[in-house]
Amino acid sequence: MDVQQLQARAEKAAERAITNLYDRQREDGSWVDRLSSSTIATALGALSLNRADPVGYRDRIDSAVRWLRAYQRGDGGWAMADAEWPSSPGMTAFGLAALHEIDRDGAHDAIERARVFLDDNDAVNVVPGLSGEAPKTWPAALPTIWALTGLRDFEQQPDLPVETVLVPRRWRNKVSIALPAVLGLGIMQSRTMKRGLPRKLFGRIAEPKALDWLREISGTNGGIEECPMIAGFVYLGLRQAGVGIDLQLTSLHYLLQTQREDGSWAIDRDLEISVTAYAVMALSEFRDPADHPLLRRTREWLLRNQWNKPFRQFDIPPGGWGWANPSGWPESEDTAVVLGALADLGVPRTHPAVQLGIQWLLKMQNRDGSWSEWVRDTHIMNDRPCPGVTAHVVLALRRFGLSESPGSALARAREYLRGHQCRDGSIASVWFRDNTHGTSRLLEAFADGSPAADAARKWLLANQAADGGWPLRHELPPKGSTAEETAWALFALLAGGEDPSSAAVLRAVEWLVNHQDDQGTWRPSNVGLYFDDLCYTDDLIAHTFALRGLGRWLKTMADR
Repeated sequence: MDVQQLQARAEKAAERAITNLYDRQREDGSWVDRLSSSTIATALGALSLNRADPVGYRDRIDSAVRWLRAYQRGDGGWAMADAEWPSSPGMTAFGLAALHEIDRDGAHDAIERARVFLDDNDAVNVVPGLSGEAPKTWPAALPTIWALTGLRDFEQQPDLPVETVLVPRRWRNKVSIALPAVLGLGIMQSRTMKRGLPRKLFGRIAEPKALDWLREISGTNGGIEECPMIAGFVYLGLRQAGVGIDLQLTSLHYLLQTQREDGSWAIDRDLEISVTAYAVMALSEFRDPADHPLLRRTREWLLRNQWNKPFRQFDIPPGGWGWANPSGWPESEDTAVVLGALADLGVPRTHPAVQLGIQWLLKMQNRDGSWSEWVRDTHIMNDRPCPGVTAHVVLALRRFGLSESPGSALARAREYLRGHQCRDGSIASVWFRDNTHGTSRLLEAFADGSPAADAARKWLLANQAADGGWPLRHELPPKGSTAEETAWALFALLAGGEDPSSAAVLRAVEWLVNHQDDQGTWRPSNVGLYFDDLCYTDDLIAHTFALRGLGRWLKTMADR
């Protein structure tokens, strides 16, 4: 491989990617991504509009149905999103429910094909709740929607107790990001299902408290968690119960705002704070962003989006950042990412926002030394200790010179990571599928020649594909290497001291250069993990990390 020729190609690729990135920058200095459209969000959005006003919203409902029909796979199932993923029994059940209620006659063939797919894939045992068992929190949502749409006995819904709102906050909060759906659907069950006298009494006591709680966490745009899926659950539950008219209207307004031109909805509105910070991280590999005029607005935008008041519903202190505003919640991953970006932008540790952000992270550390996203010391679904998040926090705190002495927050975090590293050197990451993300972050956090770093480095090198990139090891497409995994691994290896002219590094750089498209970007793959099994693609995650990997390689080569 001619290194000089590859270097020239990488420089050209980076230049095109930087131009693409600045072309997408908004006037306020921030960026916004595109998440893949979602089967479940589109099904719930269509059901919500159909129940709200089937005549007035006919065009919108029809466009959502057309999207569902268009993205039904040849095997009769639906995938998680509009990417090339295999059909999923869970997603198929949501798509079937929407068509069954909205267009039973016109979509008869599509419904029958979906039923065949579910039968062929043993859905009664695969899809949570369809077997008659009582799944908890998120998995209970599917059989509840089936009951609402007449596909399941209404009285056989899994129990979603609205009384959850009455238990002490430290226990209630452990339900975490699933709590809005639990309360919205729980109010519906309390109002419409057979209950014994004690349950009826407690349900009526809990209902106004649950409605007030939902009002408190709703953003000014009507969203909850910036998530159309959650808006759909809340709307459908409250509509069926006939209560919370104001919340019904705000949820409906949010759904109308977030429906795409093709009729679909994404699982989340966007990750604008996240991807803005990622963009800064990528651009900082090429020049000092603190001196770049186009990034001065970015710095101020990030500072403005800090939570300067407590998120009291979950006992979260002031000082964090979320993934998007106004209804995204402050959480550990993006607080760490933004702090790292602010360091790149020249904001000193003495700045009040940085001081508050650092204190926020220190207060949110779990007892075992790790970090979760929102609730300390919980182990439910995705809000549990995460090695990837923990490593990101370590990197952010280190940027501002926090002590790593024994017993410190950083020392405890590193001990947690060492304790959760697999024997083969890899480590998982809750919020991104496969082990490449977590292992790459681990190597960055231990870029010191330690045994943990050496083991992570060896795992990454051993799992490089023949084409030079890194693939997803799970059964999900896209087959072969991905831009995200390749970029994460390349950057981590270079940060960990790998020779930039080694065969493994050169092959990774060549993969990224070869897979850049005509627009100067890269094809996104399924990286985000939302609840138990809902993934999405994000175009700016692929773009910014690929650019960052190329930038680090070019910088390392120039410094030789």
